[in-house]
Amino acid sequence: MTDDTTRGPAGAPEPGELQLRKALSAMNDLEPPRDDLFAQRALMRGRARTSRRRSTLLGAAAAVLVVGAVGGTWVAATQGSSSNSASSGTTARSAAGSSAGSSDSLRGAAPPTAPGAAPSVPSARDTTRWFGTLSTRQTNAFDAIEPAVAARWPDVFSGAYAVTPAGDRVAVAVTRHDPTLEAFVRGAMPAPADVEFVIRSHPFTEKQRVEQEIVAERNLWRDKGVDVVSVTQDGRADRVVVVVAEGSDQRLLTEKYGDLVRVVIAPANPSGKLPEGRTLPPLQR
Repeated sequence: MTDDTTRGPAGAPEPGELQLRKALSAMNDLEPPRDDLFAQRALMRGRARTSRRRSTLLGAAAAVLVVGAVGGTWVAATQGSSSNSASSGTTARSAAGSSAGSSDSLRGAAPPTAPGAAPSVPSARDTTRWFGTLSTRQTNAFDAIEPAVAARWPDVFSGAYAVTPAGDRVAVAVTRHDPTLEAFVRGAMPAPADVEFVIRSHPFTEKQRVEQEIVAERNLWRDKGVDVVSVTQDGRADRVVVVVAEGSDQRLLTEKYGDLVRVVIAPANPSGKLPEGRTLPPLQR
């Protein structure tokens, strides 16, 4: 092979020589590669590989987290269902126990007490309008119906008191006999013979009006020289009992209200009792 192209037909180039010449010419035209281009390409390829590896690792980690989250949710749901079921069972048992306890209470069953425990001491009973500190089946039965009696028969009902010191028999004061009232009271008592009916002059509503008026005007009475300590009704005597401090001018009260009012002087050292032994009632405010 020669580079001489001036020869004639007898000097034609060998087969493939033209292609080789074109390839060499193209190679000569190319710019030879530089070191910085190799470094840049190598850095880019390294970054690409690192990015692919990072994506792969992140994808795998995300998959693990998703699987873990789903598994944790399933476990929490399972445990929650178990807890709810247990709580429901406990609540049901508690409700059943409460219902059983309520039924026992309604039937009058006493609650269990610890061995050797001291019995509870009942609280002191408040004084009532008619019976003071007495607390018997008869007095309690009338106390329960007294508001209804006063409301339904305001002009007939006058008051009440204990016939015996033990309080096993009560008397109901009325201005006149009323069969309906008497049947109502007897039906509420432990036995019909536990109550008797007596006639008095003043209805309960009249004495209640005087009682409330004296209490409301307590300051006015003090200015007049009457120091009111307490006011109550006496069903036996059919009077409004007004307890005043020692030194008060009790005449002023009797002048205004007449025999409807009974004035009692409180002792200097009050014992909490009226002269006949009944408990001193508190002043109503």
